[in-house]
Amino acid sequence: MEWYISVPLHKFDELIGGVVAAGFNPEFRMTLADHLAAMTPGDFARIREFLDEHFLRTFTHGPFFGLDVASLDRCLSEYSTDCLVSGLEATSALGGTVMAMHTGYLPQFSRGGRRHWLRNWAERMPRIVERAEALGITLALENTWDDRPEVLLHLAHLVPGDRLRFCLDTGHVNCFSRLSIGRWYDALGERIVALHLHDNDGLSDDHLPPGAGTVDFEALAARLSRLDDLPLLDLEVELQQAPRGRDYLESLLLPAGP
Repeated sequence: MEWYISVPLHKFDELIGGVVAAGFNPEFRMTLADHLAAMTPGDFARIREFLDEHFLRTFTHGPFFGLDVASLDRCLSEYSTDCLVSGLEATSALGGTVMAMHTGYLPQFSRGGRRHWLRNWAERMPRIVERAEALGITLALENTWDDRPEVLLHLAHLVPGDRLRFCLDTGHVNCFSRLSIGRWYDALGERIVALHLHDNDGLSDDHLPPGAGTVDFEALAARLSRLDDLPLLDLEVELQQAPRGRDYLESLLLPAGP
């Protein structure tokens, strides 16, 4: 069973040794857009060389802090789009074929604000999706503050051609939705290409290791056990806590010995 752990791209040199020692692949989280913009082709080549030498796979989490592709402020929208396209370019340079992205959707929108935002999303996402396709990268919409999976399904529907997939974040479901993880998984189904796996108490998005909070991982594991091919399994926790989370999830996913 192949496991990933989310690590900030700007902390590659600091953390990659621990990632390898713990037996994980890295999911690179592009936390700092300014750091990403300052990286050179040589920087990406050095990281790619390390991954290849250690037989590591990777996928990425695109830039997200403060970004909103469908913002009513066109300057912010254009900057957000540029950041995500840069994220796709970085994903390709690192050898990844999947990039998760936050949508920027807020359930608290007024009806009028929601209509305007959705119209902007439909108009502006094609540039990002087309660049992803040109690079051979699958773009996976991640649930963040979404209260129901139908939000992600609608956003994907607004981009013609069934071109978007999903990254299901267990901790965000537990904090920001009243619906069960099973309900979310059943709604998004075979279009889920990655899982962000972390836990919390249902009140704060604390990114605890699976098994340390109230996420119903047993319900999720029951659904995953029916699959021939699993989504990308990524622990979004501190590196030192990741083996604990992995052990707990493997106890649910792998059949017990004789």
